Amino acid sequence: MTKQEALPLRCVLAALGCLALLSQTALLPRIAGEYAEAYPEVANLAAPYALAVTAATACFEVALLAAWQMLTSVVTDGALTPGASKWANVLAFSLGLTGITLAGICAHAGFVEAIGGPAMLLGLLAGLALVPAAVALRNRVLRAGSDSAGVPGVHRWT
Repeated sequence: MTKQEALPLRCVLAALGCLALLSQTALLPRIAGEYAEAYPEVANLAAPYALAVTAATACFEVALLAAWQMLTSVVTDGALTPGASKWANVLAFSLGLTGITLAGICAHAGFVEAIGGPAMLLGLLAGLALVPAAVALRNRVLRAGSDSAGVPGVHRWT
């Protein structure tokens, strides 16, 4: 993969990182405060939920960093090297942790606090679906890294 081919992927990763950082620092605290003011009966949940969503966003940012590092490995070496497998593991772990955190928030809101209705069930299912998706992505990346013409652990991206 050349630098020109990797540029659009880097732009997408950078845009996602900027959006995650913006939502983490500016939007989430503001939205939590507005909901706490509008719904005083659940105002006590604003701070813990905002903290949990901020932690999930931080895990997503770590996943973006791991994807950036894997892309850098492919551009630099022209291949996905065995050293990039640690970044695949970081990517899968952080995406899985993001999914578990979001699923936990939705499960608590929907089943313990009885707020949110069907949206919490959908959020729970989406968060739980992220875990096997992360594992499948990791396996796909590692398999691509070992599918080479006689050189284990090196996949030429052409």
